[in-house]
Amino acid sequence: MSFRHASAREWAQEHSLAAPVRFGLLEVMAFQRHPDIYALFGADGAALAARETARRPSPVRRAGTALAVVLAIVAAAAPVVAVAAMGGDRFNFFRMDASASVPLAGVMFIVAAVAQLVLLIGWLRGGARYDGLLLGIVLVAVVFSGFAVVGMPNTAAADGFDAWAAWYPPVLACLAIAVVTAIAMLLRFRTRAPETVAAAPETMPSTVAVAQIRAKTAALPYEERIAITADRDAALAVLHERGVIESGLLERARTAQPGTLFVLDDES
Repeated sequence: MSFRHASAREWAQEHSLAAPVRFGLLEVMAFQRHPDIYALFGADGAALAARETARRPSPVRRAGTALAVVLAIVAAAAPVVAVAAMGGDRFNFFRMDASASVPLAGVMFIVAAVAQLVLLIGWLRGGARYDGLLLGIVLVAVVFSGFAVVGMPNTAAADGFDAWAAWYPPVLACLAIAVVTAIAMLLRFRTRAPETVAAAPETMPSTVAVAQIRAKTAALPYEERIAITADRDAALAVLHERGVIESGLLERARTAQPGTLFVLDDES
């Protein structure tokens, strides 16, 4: 997790003199490379660990997002490529004969129709909530499919390509799917994704948490345990030097096992 402070000592140096010390948060800074451990540091640790987990989507979710992006690009670009292939450009830099452009356009509309169908199914399974970006992609398909409905027969007639009819159904299918999807999305205009309010993470009894912390901390490499403890103790010393904590509390905190300072928060 990317914390603003790289260490507990740095956190202690910038801690406000007017704010009470949260020892659990102090040790979160020392253990910040181990969210599975600091998740046990009372309410502060649990909240920060939950936020860290939320920021890390699962591999399956990342793959699903990547697939959706690819499908969206294909669904929008394929009809444009198809119409461009049949129409050439206004400056006549390129002009494909209908015997080549019409089959190419047909293939593009097959790809576009499949991509839109998958997006439609995904949208329905995802709750059928209004999505302006997705609607824009669908409208692009509607417009360019509409162009192709008229353009494909005209292009074929101009070049004397009689086999165009075999490539016409994909155009109609793409247009039909796009129109149906656009209408469905417009009908769901008022259905938006609900604003989620994060529930407070559950915390376990401190005695249970301490036992788990000890086991997890013991599993860390010796050098890392020493470094974490040194960082924690340095932070405590800084807080004492700045007058934030008194000598008695400093000694109690120093003698506590690493990862258990949050218990002091419960006592205050």
